[in-house]
Amino acid sequence: MASIQRIASPLTGETSYRAQVRVKGHAPQGKTFPNKKEAQQWAASVETAIRENRYFPQAKASRTTFAEVVVRYRETVLSGTKWAHKVDQYLTWWLDQFAGLTLAEITADRVAAARDELAAGTFVRGKERKNKKGEIVPVKKYKRTGATVNRYLATLSKLFTVAMKEWRLCDRNPVSDISKKKENRGRVRFLDDAEREALLDACSKSAWPLLYALIVLAISTGARRGELVNLKWDDIDLKANRATVHETKNGDRRVLPLVGKALEAIRELKLKNSARSDYVFAQPSGFPGPYEHFDAHWYAALEAASIKDMRFHDLRHTTASYLAQQGASLLEIADTLGHRTMQMVKRYAHLAQSHKVSAIERMAKEKGL
Repeated sequence: MASIQRIASPLTGETSYRAQVRVKGHAPQGKTFPNKKEAQQWAASVETAIRENRYFPQAKASRTTFAEVVVRYRETVLSGTKWAHKVDQYLTWWLDQFAGLTLAEITADRVAAARDELAAGTFVRGKERKNKKGEIVPVKKYKRTGATVNRYLATLSKLFTVAMKEWRLCDRNPVSDISKKKENRGRVRFLDDAEREALLDACSKSAWPLLYALIVLAISTGARRGELVNLKWDDIDLKANRATVHETKNGDRRVLPLVGKALEAIRELKLKNSARSDYVFAQPSGFPGPYEHFDAHWYAALEAASIKDMRFHDLRHTTASYLAQQGASLLEIADTLGHRTMQMVKRYAHLAQSHKVSAIERMAKEKGL
Protein backbone atom coordinates (compact mmCIF):
# COMPACT_ATOMS: atom_id res chain seq x y z
CA MET A 1 0.00 0.00 0.00
CA ALA A 2 1.28 3.49 -0.89
CA SER A 3 1.04 6.62 1.23
CA ILE A 4 2.01 10.23 0.58
CA GLN A 5 3.16 12.49 3.42
CA ARG A 6 3.32 16.29 3.08
CA ILE A 7 6.46 17.76 4.67
CA ALA A 8 6.98 21.49 5.34
CA SER A 9 10.48 22.73 6.15
CA PRO A 10 10.45 24.80 9.38
CA LEU A 11 13.43 26.83 8.14
CA THR A 12 12.54 27.66 4.53
CA GLY A 13 8.85 26.92 4.51
CA GLU A 14 9.29 24.83 1.34
CA THR A 15 6.95 21.88 0.89
CA SER A 16 7.97 18.39 -0.23
CA TYR A 17 6.18 15.06 -0.39
CA ARG A 18 7.42 11.76 1.00
CA ALA A 19 6.11 8.68 -0.78
CA GLN A 20 6.18 5.36 1.04
CA VAL A 21 5.29 1.94 -0.34
CA ARG A 22 4.63 -1.05 1.90
CA VAL A 23 3.86 -4.46 0.42
CA LYS A 24 3.64 -7.54 2.61
CA GLY A 25 6.76 -9.68 2.31
CA HIS A 26 8.90 -6.84 0.97
CA ALA A 27 11.01 -4.18 2.63
CA PRO A 28 9.31 -0.75 2.69
CA GLN A 29 10.44 1.73 0.04
CA GLY A 30 10.43 5.50 0.29
CA LYS A 31 11.46 8.58 -1.66
CA THR A 32 10.95 12.35 -1.39
CA PHE A 33 9.71 14.55 -4.25
CA PRO A 34 9.20 18.30 -4.74
CA ASN A 35 5.53 17.89 -5.67
CA LYS A 36 2.68 15.52 -4.90
CA LYS A 37 2.10 14.37 -8.48
CA GLU A 38 5.62 13.00 -8.86
CA ALA A 39 5.36 11.28 -5.49
CA GLN A 40 2.08 9.61 -6.46
CA GLN A 41 3.46 8.47 -9.83
CA TRP A 42 6.58 6.99 -8.27
CA ALA A 43 4.62 5.23 -5.54
CA ALA A 44 2.19 3.73 -8.03
CA SER A 45 4.94 2.47 -10.34
CA VAL A 46 6.98 0.98 -7.46
CA GLU A 47 3.96 -0.74 -5.93
CA THR A 48 3.01 -2.25 -9.29
CA ALA A 49 6.60 -3.35 -9.95
CA ILE A 50 6.84 -5.03 -6.53
CA ARG A 51 3.58 -6.92 -7.02
CA GLU A 52 4.74 -8.03 -10.49
CA ASN A 53 8.16 -8.97 -9.15
CA ARG A 54 9.86 -6.33 -11.27
CA TYR A 55 11.25 -4.07 -8.54
CA PHE A 56 14.95 -4.22 -7.77
CA PRO A 57 16.27 -2.31 -4.76
CA GLN A 58 19.16 0.00 -5.50
CA ALA A 59 21.30 -1.98 -3.05
CA LYS A 60 21.97 -4.69 -5.66
CA ALA A 61 23.15 -2.17 -8.22
CA SER A 62 25.36 -0.55 -5.59
CA ARG A 63 27.04 -3.87 -4.74
CA THR A 64 27.59 -5.06 -8.33
CA THR A 65 30.50 -3.70 -10.33
CA PHE A 66 30.29 -3.03 -14.04
CA ALA A 67 33.31 -5.30 -14.59
CA GLU A 68 31.49 -8.23 -12.94
CA VAL A 69 28.51 -7.79 -15.22
CA VAL A 70 30.72 -7.62 -18.32
CA VAL A 71 32.40 -10.91 -17.35
CA ARG A 72 29.03 -12.59 -16.89
CA TYR A 73 27.71 -11.09 -20.12
CA ARG A 74 30.71 -12.37 -22.09
CA GLU A 75 30.40 -15.86 -20.63
CA THR A 76 26.64 -16.30 -20.99
CA VAL A 77 25.34 -13.98 -23.70
CA LEU A 78 28.28 -13.52 -26.08
CA SER A 79 29.85 -16.96 -25.85
CA GLY A 80 29.66 -18.75 -29.18
CA THR A 81 27.91 -15.96 -31.05
CA LYS A 82 29.04 -14.99 -34.56
CA TRP A 83 29.80 -11.34 -33.83
CA ALA A 84 31.26 -11.81 -30.34
CA HIS A 85 34.68 -10.41 -31.29
CA LYS A 86 33.22 -7.09 -32.44
CA VAL A 87 30.89 -6.69 -29.46
CA ASP A 88 33.75 -7.63 -27.17
CA GLN A 89 35.77 -4.77 -28.64
CA TYR A 90 33.00 -2.33 -27.70
CA LEU A 91 32.71 -3.79 -24.20
CA THR A 92 36.45 -3.43 -23.64
CA TRP A 93 36.18 0.28 -24.41
CA TRP A 94 33.30 0.70 -21.93
CA LEU A 95 35.29 -1.22 -19.31
CA ASP A 96 38.06 1.34 -19.57
CA GLN A 97 35.55 4.16 -19.16
CA PHE A 98 33.74 2.68 -16.16
CA ALA A 99 36.65 0.96 -14.39
CA GLY A 100 35.89 0.51 -10.68
CA LEU A 101 32.29 1.75 -10.93
CA THR A 102 29.19 -0.09 -9.78
CA LEU A 103 26.03 -0.29 -11.88
CA ALA A 104 24.41 2.33 -9.64
CA GLU A 105 27.24 4.76 -10.35
CA ILE A 106 26.86 4.56 -14.13
CA THR A 107 24.39 7.35 -14.67
CA ALA A 108 23.00 8.89 -17.86
CA ASP A 109 25.31 11.90 -17.59
CA ARG A 110 28.36 9.62 -17.30
CA VAL A 111 27.26 7.64 -20.36
CA ALA A 112 26.66 10.88 -22.28
CA ALA A 113 30.14 12.17 -21.40
CA ALA A 114 31.70 8.89 -22.55
CA ARG A 115 29.64 9.03 -25.76
CA ASP A 116 30.99 12.50 -26.57
CA GLU A 117 34.57 11.43 -25.80
CA LEU A 118 34.15 8.45 -28.11
CA ALA A 119 32.81 10.63 -30.90
CA ALA A 120 35.67 13.12 -30.56
CA GLY A 121 38.40 10.47 -30.56
CA THR A 122 40.19 8.76 -33.45
CA PHE A 123 41.26 5.21 -34.27
CA VAL A 124 43.65 3.51 -36.68
CA ARG A 125 42.83 0.84 -39.25
CA GLY A 126 45.40 -1.76 -40.29
CA LYS A 127 49.12 -1.78 -39.59
CA GLU A 128 52.18 -0.08 -40.98
CA ARG A 129 53.27 -1.64 -44.26
CA LYS A 130 55.79 -1.12 -47.03
CA ASN A 131 54.96 0.00 -50.56
CA LYS A 132 56.69 -1.20 -53.74
CA LYS A 133 59.58 1.17 -53.12
CA GLY A 134 60.16 -0.29 -49.68
CA GLU A 135 58.92 2.85 -47.98
CA ILE A 136 56.92 2.50 -44.78
CA VAL A 137 53.32 3.59 -45.23
CA PRO A 138 52.06 4.95 -41.89
CA VAL A 139 48.65 4.01 -40.59
CA LYS A 140 45.89 6.54 -41.04
CA LYS A 141 43.79 7.95 -38.23
CA TYR A 142 40.02 8.01 -38.66
CA LYS A 143 37.27 9.75 -36.74
CA ARG A 144 34.37 7.59 -35.65
CA THR A 145 31.09 8.15 -37.44
CA GLY A 146 27.78 8.68 -35.71
CA ALA A 147 26.76 5.18 -36.74
CA THR A 148 29.85 3.67 -35.08
CA VAL A 149 29.25 5.60 -31.85
CA ASN A 150 25.66 4.37 -31.84
CA ARG A 151 26.85 0.76 -32.15
CA TYR A 152 28.95 1.25 -29.00
CA LEU A 153 25.87 2.66 -27.25
CA ALA A 154 23.70 -0.22 -28.48
CA THR A 155 26.14 -2.73 -26.99
CA LEU A 156 26.07 -0.98 -23.60
CA SER A 157 22.29 -0.70 -23.74
CA LYS A 158 21.90 -4.41 -24.47
CA LEU A 159 24.11 -5.28 -21.50
CA PHE A 160 22.05 -3.09 -19.15
CA THR A 161 18.80 -4.50 -20.50
CA VAL A 162 19.93 -8.05 -19.73
CA ALA A 163 21.21 -7.01 -16.29
CA MET A 164 17.88 -5.33 -15.55
CA LYS A 165 15.31 -7.73 -17.01
CA GLU A 166 16.99 -11.11 -16.68
CA TRP A 167 19.50 -10.83 -13.85
CA ARG A 168 17.57 -8.37 -11.64
CA LEU A 169 20.72 -6.41 -10.85
CA CYS A 170 19.42 -2.89 -11.52
CA ASP A 171 16.17 -1.08 -12.13
CA ARG A 172 17.09 1.17 -15.01
CA ASN A 173 19.03 1.42 -18.26
CA PRO A 174 20.97 4.73 -18.29
CA VAL A 175 21.52 4.50 -22.06
CA SER A 176 17.80 4.91 -22.67
CA ASP A 177 17.98 8.40 -21.14
CA ILE A 178 20.49 9.82 -23.61
CA SER A 179 20.29 10.68 -27.29
CA LYS A 180 22.08 8.91 -30.12
CA LYS A 181 24.48 10.55 -32.52
CA LYS A 182 23.18 11.68 -35.86
CA GLU A 183 24.00 9.21 -38.60
CA ASN A 184 24.93 10.15 -42.12
CA ARG A 185 22.99 8.70 -45.01
CA GLY A 186 26.00 6.48 -45.63
CA ARG A 187 28.57 6.74 -48.35
CA VAL A 188 28.12 5.03 -51.70
CA ARG A 189 31.66 4.43 -52.94
CA PHE A 190 31.67 1.84 -55.67
CA LEU A 191 34.02 0.69 -58.40
CA ASP A 192 33.48 2.05 -61.89
CA ASP A 193 34.13 -0.31 -64.80
CA ALA A 194 37.78 0.71 -65.23
CA GLU A 195 38.52 0.40 -61.52
CA ARG A 196 36.86 -2.99 -61.37
CA GLU A 197 38.93 -4.39 -64.22
CA ALA A 198 42.13 -2.93 -62.78
CA LEU A 199 41.40 -4.36 -59.33
CA LEU A 200 40.58 -7.85 -60.61
CA ASP A 201 43.75 -7.82 -62.69
CA ALA A 202 45.80 -6.86 -59.63
CA CYS A 203 44.09 -9.55 -57.56
CA SER A 204 44.90 -12.19 -60.17
CA LYS A 205 48.59 -11.36 -59.64
CA SER A 206 48.40 -11.25 -55.84
CA ALA A 207 50.83 -13.14 -53.63
CA TRP A 208 47.76 -14.79 -52.12
CA PRO A 209 46.30 -16.87 -54.98
CA LEU A 210 42.78 -16.93 -53.51
CA LEU A 211 42.34 -13.14 -53.44
CA TYR A 212 40.94 -12.98 -56.99
CA ALA A 213 38.22 -15.53 -56.22
CA LEU A 214 37.31 -13.72 -53.00
CA ILE A 215 36.98 -10.30 -54.63
CA VAL A 216 35.07 -11.43 -57.70
CA LEU A 217 32.71 -13.37 -55.40
CA ALA A 218 32.24 -10.29 -53.21
CA ILE A 219 31.37 -8.09 -56.20
CA SER A 220 29.00 -10.59 -57.81
CA THR A 221 27.07 -11.55 -54.65
CA GLY A 222 27.19 -8.49 -52.37
CA ALA A 223 27.97 -10.74 -49.40
CA ARG A 224 29.73 -9.37 -46.33
CA ARG A 225 33.42 -9.99 -45.72
CA GLY A 226 32.82 -12.32 -42.78
CA GLU A 227 30.17 -14.29 -44.68
CA LEU A 228 32.57 -14.96 -47.54
CA VAL A 229 35.68 -15.70 -45.50
CA ASN A 230 33.80 -18.22 -43.37
CA LEU A 231 32.39 -20.18 -46.31
CA LYS A 232 33.13 -23.90 -46.16
CA TRP A 233 33.25 -26.34 -49.05
CA ASP A 234 30.18 -28.01 -47.53
CA ASP A 235 28.34 -24.71 -48.15
CA ILE A 236 29.15 -24.81 -51.89
CA ASP A 237 26.82 -26.64 -54.28
CA LEU A 238 28.44 -26.60 -57.72
CA LYS A 239 25.59 -28.62 -59.24
CA ALA A 240 23.05 -25.96 -58.28
CA ASN A 241 25.64 -23.16 -58.69
CA ARG A 242 25.06 -21.63 -55.29
CA ALA A 243 26.64 -21.06 -51.90
CA THR A 244 24.74 -21.00 -48.62
CA VAL A 245 25.60 -18.57 -45.84
CA HIS A 246 24.29 -20.13 -42.63
CA GLU A 247 25.20 -17.33 -40.22
CA THR A 248 24.51 -13.76 -41.30
CA LYS A 249 24.46 -10.45 -39.45
CA ASN A 250 20.68 -10.46 -39.09
CA GLY A 251 20.50 -14.18 -38.30
CA ASP A 252 18.83 -15.28 -41.54
CA ARG A 253 20.27 -17.98 -43.77
CA ARG A 254 20.99 -16.67 -47.27
CA VAL A 255 21.73 -18.30 -50.61
CA LEU A 256 24.33 -16.71 -52.90
CA PRO A 257 23.98 -17.48 -56.63
CA LEU A 258 27.29 -18.41 -58.26
CA VAL A 259 27.50 -17.06 -61.80
CA GLY A 260 30.03 -15.92 -64.39
CA LYS A 261 33.59 -15.30 -63.21
CA ALA A 262 32.69 -16.09 -59.60
CA LEU A 263 31.49 -19.56 -60.56
CA GLU A 264 34.57 -20.13 -62.72
CA ALA A 265 36.87 -19.04 -59.88
CA ILE A 266 35.20 -21.32 -57.31
CA ARG A 267 35.32 -24.28 -59.73
CA GLU A 268 39.01 -23.68 -60.32
CA LEU A 269 39.68 -23.55 -56.59
CA LYS A 270 37.79 -26.80 -56.18
CA LEU A 271 39.86 -28.47 -58.90
CA LYS A 272 43.13 -27.25 -57.38
CA ASN A 273 41.58 -28.35 -54.16
CA SER A 274 41.60 -26.37 -51.09
CA ALA A 275 40.03 -29.52 -49.72
CA ARG A 276 43.01 -29.80 -47.44
CA SER A 277 40.94 -27.33 -45.43
CA ASP A 278 37.23 -27.24 -44.68
CA TYR A 279 37.23 -23.56 -45.65
CA VAL A 280 37.11 -22.21 -49.18
CA PHE A 281 39.42 -19.34 -48.29
CA ALA A 282 41.86 -21.25 -46.16
CA GLN A 283 44.96 -19.87 -44.49
CA PRO A 284 48.02 -20.05 -46.76
CA SER A 285 50.10 -21.21 -43.81
CA GLY A 286 48.12 -24.43 -43.60
CA PHE A 287 46.82 -23.66 -40.13
CA PRO A 288 43.18 -24.61 -39.54
CA GLY A 289 40.42 -22.04 -39.93
CA PRO A 290 39.64 -19.34 -42.49
CA TYR A 291 42.10 -16.68 -43.62
CA GLU A 292 40.57 -13.68 -41.89
CA HIS A 293 43.57 -11.35 -41.88
CA PHE A 294 44.30 -10.92 -45.57
CA ASP A 295 44.34 -7.10 -45.39
CA ALA A 296 47.97 -6.77 -46.53
CA HIS A 297 47.10 -8.52 -49.81
CA TRP A 298 43.96 -6.41 -50.24
CA TYR A 299 45.81 -3.12 -49.74
CA ALA A 300 48.58 -4.26 -52.04
CA ALA A 301 46.05 -4.99 -54.80
CA LEU A 302 44.42 -1.57 -54.34
CA GLU A 303 47.79 0.11 -54.59
CA ALA A 304 48.72 -1.90 -57.71
CA ALA A 305 45.41 -0.89 -59.30
CA SER A 306 45.90 2.78 -58.28
CA ILE A 307 42.54 2.80 -56.50
CA LYS A 308 42.05 5.34 -53.70
CA ASP A 309 39.51 5.60 -50.88
CA MET A 310 38.23 2.04 -51.14
CA ARG A 311 37.25 -0.29 -48.31
CA PHE A 312 36.39 -3.97 -48.57
CA HIS A 313 32.83 -3.17 -47.51
CA ASP A 314 32.56 -0.87 -50.56
CA LEU A 315 32.50 -4.00 -52.72
CA ARG A 316 29.05 -4.57 -51.23
CA HIS A 317 28.07 -1.05 -52.31
CA THR A 318 29.46 -1.89 -55.73
CA THR A 319 27.10 -4.86 -56.08
CA ALA A 320 24.09 -2.79 -55.02
CA SER A 321 25.04 0.08 -57.31
CA TYR A 322 25.45 -2.21 -60.33
CA LEU A 323 22.05 -3.77 -59.60
CA ALA A 324 20.42 -0.33 -59.33
CA GLN A 325 21.99 0.77 -62.61
CA GLN A 326 20.59 -2.36 -64.27
CA GLY A 327 17.09 -1.47 -63.13
CA ALA A 328 16.75 -3.73 -60.08
CA SER A 329 14.13 -2.57 -57.60
CA LEU A 330 15.09 -1.53 -54.07
CA LEU A 331 13.29 -4.64 -52.82
CA GLU A 332 15.47 -6.85 -55.04
CA ILE A 333 18.61 -5.05 -53.87
CA ALA A 334 17.58 -5.45 -50.22
CA ASP A 335 16.96 -9.17 -50.76
CA THR A 336 20.34 -9.62 -52.47
CA LEU A 337 22.22 -7.84 -49.69
CA GLY A 338 20.25 -9.54 -46.93
CA HIS A 339 18.65 -6.40 -45.48
CA ARG A 340 15.41 -6.85 -43.58
CA THR A 341 14.28 -3.28 -44.11
CA MET A 342 14.41 -0.86 -47.03
CA GLN A 343 16.12 1.91 -45.08
CA MET A 344 19.66 0.75 -45.85
CA VAL A 345 19.13 0.50 -49.60
CA LYS A 346 17.46 3.88 -50.15
CA ARG A 347 20.94 5.35 -50.72
CA TYR A 348 21.00 3.57 -54.10
CA ALA A 349 17.67 4.96 -55.30
CA HIS A 350 19.24 7.82 -57.27
CA LEU A 351 21.28 5.35 -59.33
CA ALA A 352 18.08 3.80 -60.67
CA GLN A 353 16.57 7.17 -61.63
CA SER A 354 17.14 6.74 -65.38
CA HIS A 355 15.31 3.43 -65.30
CA LYS A 356 12.40 5.06 -63.50
CA VAL A 357 12.20 7.68 -66.21
CA SER A 358 12.22 5.02 -68.93
CA ALA A 359 9.47 3.07 -67.21
CA ILE A 360 7.29 6.17 -66.83
CA GLU A 361 7.90 7.15 -70.47
CA ARG A 362 6.81 3.69 -71.65
CA MET A 363 3.70 3.86 -69.46
CA ALA A 364 2.84 7.36 -70.71
CA LYS A 365 3.29 6.37 -74.33
CA GLU A 366 1.17 3.27 -73.98
CA LYS A 367 -1.65 5.11 -72.22
CA GLY A 368 -1.46 8.19 -74.40
CA LEU A 369 -0.58 10.50 -71.55
